Parts: sequence; structure tokens; C-alpha cells
Amino acid sequence: MNFKAKKIELAQWLIDPDKQLELSTDWDFLEKKLEENGLMKIFEEIELPLAPILEEMKEIGIKVDLDYLAKLSKALEKEISELVKKIYKLANGEFNLNSPKQLSEVLFDRLKIEDSGVRKTKTGLRSTDAESLSTIKDRHPVIGPILKYRELFKIKSTYIDPFQELADKNNRLHTTFVQTGTGTGRLSSQTPNLQNIPIIGEWGEKVRRAFIADKGFSLVAFDYSQIELRVLATVSGDPKMTSAFKNDEDIHKMTAANVFNTALEKVTPEMRNVAKTLNFGVIYGMGADAFAKTSGLPREKAQEFIKEYFSDFADIKRWQEKTIQKARRVGYVENLNGRRRLLPNILSDRRFLAAEAERVAINMPIQGLAADIIKIAMIKITAAFKKKKWPAGKARMLLTIHDELVFEITDDILKEAISVIKSEMENAYQLAVPLKVAGGSGKNWSEL
Repeated sequence: MNFKAKKIELAQWLIDPDKQLELSTDWDFLEKKLEENGLMKIFEEIELPLAPILEEMKEIGIKVDLDYLAKLSKALEKEISELVKKIYKLANGEFNLNSPKQLSEVLFDRLKIEDSGVRKTKTGLRSTDAESLSTIKDRHPVIGPILKYRELFKIKSTYIDPFQELADKNNRLHTTFVQTGTGTGRLSSQTPNLQNIPIIGEWGEKVRRAFIADKGFSLVAFDYSQIELRVLATVSGDPKMTSAFKNDEDIHKMTAANVFNTALEKVTPEMRNVAKTLNFGVIYGMGADAFAKTSGLPREKAQEFIKEYFSDFADIKRWQEKTIQKARRVGYVENLNGRRRLLPNILSDRRFLAAEAERVAINMPIQGLAADIIKIAMIKITAAFKKKKWPAGKARMLLTIHDELVFEITDDILKEAISVIKSEMENAYQLAVPLKVAGGSGKNWSEL
């Protein structure tokens, strides 16, 4: 790693995370800007110490079971082939399934599927993206198999086959962690991208089973529990949400009881799901249309639920409004650590640009602090491992996936290492509510 170049890259990104400005590469200039913008602490205590840790994680890599992947690829190929035959039969002919133009023509011109609710692309085509196809899935029997084909094709072409091609002679994948790729401060990964591996469902489990521990090691993974909602409770100071986390209550069940105006014991799984969608939707500034689409509720009902939510959690609404007002005044938004994101469109006359900037203003302080917390945890865990003076390679940090950290630990120190990881993650940062992690160990990632 070229230390000087990395310093300049990190400084430029912290000053302008969305890369909207032409910034000098002169270090004296950048250092002055970091100081002026209150970013030096994040630079020196988080981003700079993290860089060599990410490099080491890339170098170590994570082991994959190539024989298992080869079998999975063949099974997928067979299932995809059968789906294609079924689709061609239902579509009355063959066409390129991976061509949006041809698919649009087949669905709406050849098969005459009613297209209300389907958006138009910039070129005027009726869209065949997942959202549009889901809207019309009950209008023709071909839509279901097409959606299934897309899912399987993506898994094969994005994960199964590239993993086999990119693995080294020791069957290990070496993803590159991108430190400066997002406006929120979140880490991403590339070649291969391990951030978007399906988490749930049949294929999520099958893909994760391909990641295995070396002989004499176990994989260990810990994931922050509802970290963004815990950050929201902290920044907003909302008493109900804060109390729920302090008392280790089911936050979504508590929200459902409030929104549906019912007793906690009368909350049904369906009510809880609506509340869960609402809780996470609030973080992203979700409006009635988006909430209706995500929850399956009519728009009017969705609007009622949002209104009730902000009535019950009034401090969250107040915090959002205060945050947007400040962003309009100063032109940026920041998290509790001072990490900034510039919002030049917050005062735009074009309403959709201003609305998007407002959503970013609400989301960034939450996502940005969650990003900082997991980075701080990575730095603290690395220091704690070194303090233990275990022989080199016995405890390895392998991956960071959103709010999850994955390790490879020798079995003889497994119990001790797990205790260190859990403690460092839960004590990485002082919020108004406790940080909680959940996880486990196993011989492959699907067991964790």
C-alpha cells in the first residue's frame, strides 16, 4: 500500500464523499481542509488505521469449496435450462431472455399483457425490471418463471461461476474492500463483490455453504443487531424507542403495539411485519407510496400508519425536521462523529432533487454512524488480538459485510476469541442504548 497516496485518497473522500468537487492533491491543503471541517479525528482514528487492516483482510482471503461450487453450478445450469424451455413454451417462441428490449416486446406486444402500473424507461420501453414484473405477475403465467430465471441466472453468473474463476491456488477468494466508495462511509467490496450475497432463502443458504474454514479452524461471524435503529434512538432521543432497547424489548413488536393501538400481547406476526417495514423505512425517509409498495397496503392506509407512527414517536419526526432544516442552512449533513456529506441539491428548485437530498439528510447521520461503529470495532478487535499475543494466523479477520464481521479462528482458541470479538463489538461505541451482537461459529458460513 502506497501510504502517501492512501492518505490523499482518504482525505479527499472525507472532505467530499460523493466526489462532487475538484480537490487538490496537495497534502498541506487537504490537511487544512480536514481541520477546518472537523474531520481530522475520523481521519486519524478511524479511516487511516483501518486501511492496513483492510489490506491484510484482502491478502488473507476466505476459503471456498470448489468441488461444491462446481456441483452447484451444474445443478443451477440444469434448473435454468428447464425454466428457459418453460418460458419459451408459455411465450409462444424463443427470444433473448437477457434482452430487456426483446422481453418487453414479447410480454406487451406478442402476449398482450396489460401494462398498467409498468413504468417506462428513458428510451420509452415498458420496463421489465423486477419491480415492474412483480406488479404484473398475476396477469400471465410466464411472469413467475421469468422472475425465477432472473434470480437463478444472477446467482450463477454473479457468484457461483466467478467464485470458481477468482479463487487462488489455495482455493481462497481475495475481495478488495473499497474504503472510499460510498457517501455514507459504508465499506463495499469488489472482484468479487461479497456484500450482496443473498442472506435468506434456499439459495442464500446454498451460496454461503460454499465458504468454508481451513483445516483446524472454524468460521466465526457476529452481526450487529438493529444497529441503525439503535443509532436512530440515540440521535432522536425518542423515549419509547430508547426505553425498548434499554429493556431489551422486541422493537418491532413494541412499534406495532403503538401504531395499531393494541396491547403488546395482541400483536400478530402480520402487525409486526408492518411495523418492521415502518421502522426501517423511517431511516430511509420512506414516503406513503414506497411504504404502500413495500408493505402491500393501500396508499391511504400506508399514509395513516406513517401519520400514526410519527404521532407515537414524535421525537423522531422532530429530529428529522431539525436535521433537514440545518442541512438547508449549512449545505451538508453530519453524524455524531462529525462525518459529513455535502448536499448541494437540498435547496434545488427541482422538487425531486430537493426531496432526494432530504432523504439523504435523514439517512446519512444514521448510516454514517453505523459505518463508523463497525470500523471502530474492527480496529479494536485487531488491537485486542495483538494484545493476546497469539501466534500469527491463529485469529484472522476475513470479511466485513454491512453490519457483520467474519473471522477464521483456530479451534484451540475459539472460545476465547469469540469472547474478545463479542466484547469489542458491543463496547466499540457509547450510544444512548446498548449495542448488541448475535452470531456463532461453524465449519461453513451457512452454519453461523
